[in-house]
Amino acid sequence: MKANDIYEIKIIDEDNIGNGIAKIDNFVIFISNALKDEILKIQITEVNKRFAKAKIIEFIEKSNRRKEVECDCYDSCGACSFLHIDFKEEKEKKLNEISKLFNKEINILHTDNEYNYRNKATFHVKDNKIGYYSEKTNDLVELTTCKLLDKRINNIYNHFKSENLSGIEEIMIRVTKSQIMLKITSQKDFDKTNLINKFNIDSIYLNKKLIHGNAYITEELNNIKYTIYPNAFFQINTQNMKIMYDLVKQYAGKANNLLDLYCGTGTIGIYLSENFNNVTGVEINSQAIMNATINKELNHIENIKFLCADASIIKEGTYDVIVVDPPRSGLSKDVINYLNKSNALRIVYVSCNPKTLKRDLELLNNYELKNIECINMFNKTKHLETVCLLERK
Repeated sequence: MKANDIYEIKIIDEDNIGNGIAKIDNFVIFISNALKDEILKIQITEVNKRFAKAKIIEFIEKSNRRKEVECDCYDSCGACSFLHIDFKEEKEKKLNEISKLFNKEINILHTDNEYNYRNKATFHVKDNKIGYYSEKTNDLVELTTCKLLDKRINNIYNHFKSENLSGIEEIMIRVTKSQIMLKITSQKDFDKTNLINKFNIDSIYLNKKLIHGNAYITEELNNIKYTIYPNAFFQINTQNMKIMYDLVKQYAGKANNLLDLYCGTGTIGIYLSENFNNVTGVEINSQAIMNATINKELNHIENIKFLCADASIIKEGTYDVIVVDPPRSGLSKDVINYLNKSNALRIVYVSCNPKTLKRDLELLNNYELKNIECINMFNKTKHLETVCLLERK
């Protein structure tokens, strides 16, 4: 078996991240977007020692569970995993996957929208064409519309498809409820007049230089205003972000001192600040800290301070509650050690990677997992967000 080989197979099983499973001579093959009992013609895309991956090139017999996919690049893009099944089944698969990982029944998966939820997209330009890079490659995938994107992003994308993109390398588009920002990476200047007039753009950066409008755009969540600079992190699903922050707020409760590690632009710490006398946010990204300070001043919050530093610098201090929202790599050993030695009554762990979350929870041996809930922050993809409440033993 080698890449590009073609086979006719029957799907014998499914995993929980959107793949069908088949076997050829007892060798396992994962076929993206395939369903149990389907008969398919497939093409091998990758061969490893223990398994292979493949894509569907022809349906011979479809499952009656299959939902018609309203996307012209589902097979080539690779970003989505669940366009071919209904929303209820997607949620069941995700809960099954995380329950299996943690070896306990987890039956809450919060979600508030299925499509058009993404408030940010980055498009690449190649040979005067614009689109996504296919997953794990630099192969450009053009699209008509992306069902996950805010409709304004789709409209601006289609505008660029009809423009001369000479010199442009990348276009990032961000939106809030009422504003639009573009960041364009280009070797040349470009005429922005038509773009501004057609879409009422609030902020445009050319490379690192602001060339139109405001330096940031603003989102409002539960009467709290958040500024968003071009390179700052902000959750891509604003509606489900509120669901998640309300859950974090519930888990954190009320107390005297709160430590918010990996605080980013201060969104969680500010959201929780009314329930604490003092809040300290720690973040290594200097632009995020600049954002956080502006957010603090914009909302007239006086009981929060921000430190621009790696989370591992925290060595002392008395905190009743600690919130951690690390990158996909999870917590560092220094942070794990600090948390185990802390006297915090509760830790609220927000994770975008269940595998590193599981690893870290096993290392936080002075704390007991009391509750775990999931947020379908990335509907139609294989990813999800998890919020855990830990209490000191």
